Formats: sequence, structure tokens, C-alpha cells
Amino acid sequence: MFETIFSNPYTLYGMIFVAALLLMDMTLRSVFARRRKDKQIKNRLQALKLRKGETTAYAELLKRRGLGGRDGTQSLGGYFNRIIGQSGLEISLFRRVLYLIGFTLLGFLIAPMLVGGNIVIRAGFAVVFGIGLGVGLVYYFRAKRIKTFTTQLAPAIDIIVRSLNAGHPLVAAIALVSREMPDPIGSEFGILNDQLTFGSSLEQGMLNMVDRVGADELNLLAVTVTVQRGTGGNLSEILENLAQMIRDRLMIKAKIRAISAEGRITSWIMLCFPFFLFFMLRTMVPTYFDIVWESGWGTVVVSGCLFLIFMGMIIIRRLVNFDF
Repeated sequence: MFETIFSNPYTLYGMIFVAALLLMDMTLRSVFARRRKDKQIKNRLQALKLRKGETTAYAELLKRRGLGGRDGTQSLGGYFNRIIGQSGLEISLFRRVLYLIGFTLLGFLIAPMLVGGNIVIRAGFAVVFGIGLGVGLVYYFRAKRIKTFTTQLAPAIDIIVRSLNAGHPLVAAIALVSREMPDPIGSEFGILNDQLTFGSSLEQGMLNMVDRVGADELNLLAVTVTVQRGTGGNLSEILENLAQMIRDRLMIKAKIRAISAEGRITSWIMLCFPFFLFFMLRTMVPTYFDIVWESGWGTVVVSGCLFLIFMGMIIIRRLVNFDF
């Protein structure tokens, strides 16, 4: 009986499919179960508070992001250190060096396909490729985190407004945001709450948060709170208007991105198509570009073409990206 079942290839294929499906289901269940467990703690700051206590959570979180001094104070340092801090990546100096070495080795491996076999040119290309890839990834994660933070800012301001209308002080409203909102805004407001608890002024704490995040909309919130504390007024009404303004700003930005989508995709096509064409020709006719390299002008031609490609992409991106 079993020989008859397994002699049919379709039955065997069906059993393999069912086994793969069950394995995938088990893997997804374990992953989602872990994510549900992680969501029980709203953000990293709360997790640190539970493990090490509230007095060390603020300093520990800043140190893990490379932004903390020995005494727990915020120390952004240079420009690139500030960019890494705004990306939210917890990368130590040792790991930064390892990543840079790994990216450089990757550039050295792919250099023969782009710039020929000269060892000096390959080494130069590898260094430029490693630094460029590392900086590009940091800026990508920074932009992604700022976008997420900006999306969460209006609901966070709404929580502050409702807390103020209920009669709570501003510090309690900020603490409520840190407990109720997920990362990244939950951790950032939690750090702000700890700064206020440790004796820092609200103005200085807001300015520190602006430096840590790098979002323009957060700067509007900091200016609003600072001006209101100096001049007076109905803070809840001011913040409610600010939340609506941030929502309108995000809506306008989304409309502009939709209108300029064609130009942005054109810039990416112009950037990627020459490389696609090069690898396609290299695969179909491996000796097609040998004449260029043997002439001695291959490096100059490739460098000039790469420069023109990236300059064209930058020009198009500047045409379709609007600052408002």
C-alpha cells in the first residue's frame, strides 16, 4: 500500500508541500509569539527601567546609542556621531569599525567587475564603496526613524492635550506619552521625562530631544512649549492647533510625493539602467569591454560615466524634492 502511494510523484510532491507549509506555519507562529511578547513592554526605556531601575535607565539608553557621557548626560559629539544617534542604531565604536571593514572588503570583491584588475584602483574603489555604503545605510535608517517619529508626533500631542484637559501637569502628560506610545517616540519622551525628573529644565530637555531626533516638526513643538512657558496662554489649545498643523503638513507632503513619483522613479531608472546594461553585456559577451580596458582609458571613461550618472540623478532628485 505504501509503495503504491509513494510511487505516485504527485503524492510525494504534495506531502513535501504540506511539510514545508507546516514548517513555515511553525516558524511564523514562533516569530509572532515573540513579537507579541515584546509588545508587552512598550519601548526600550521601560525595559531598562524594569531590569535596572529608573535611576540608571536614562543614562544606559543614551550610552547604548553612543550619546551618553560618563555621568549620564547627553553628549552628541561630532556631526556624524549625531547622525548615528538620530538613526536610533545602537552601534559601538568597535562594531562601526567592523562594519566599515566588511563593507570595504565587499567593495574590493566587486571592484574587478567595475574598475578592472589594477590593485591600486581596486583598493581606492573599495575604500570609497565601503565608506559610501556605510554612510548611506546610516542616513537611510535615520530618515526612516524620523519619518516614523513624525507620523507618531500628532497622536502623541493629542495624548498630551487630553492629559492637560484632565488637569494633569505637563510633566505627567509627557510621562503618559512615554508609557502609551511605542518606539521611537515612546523612548524619546521617556528620556525627556527622566531628564525632567533628574532636574533638567523643560526647555533644555526639549532642545536635547530635538538634537537626538532631528525632525523639523519636533522643533515646532519645542518652540511652542518654550514660548508658551515664557508668555503664557492656553497650552492645550495651542498644542491641539499644532497637532492639526502637523497632520496637514504630512498630508501636503504625501500629495507632493504622489505628484512627483514619476520624476523620482525616473531618477532611479537613470541610475540603475547603465549598471544593468553593463552586467547584461558582460554576461552575454564577456570580452565586450576588453578593448576599453586594454586601451588604458578604461578607468577614466568609467569614472567620467559614473560621475555624470550620479550628477544627473542628483539634478533630477533636486527637481522633484521640495522643501516646505
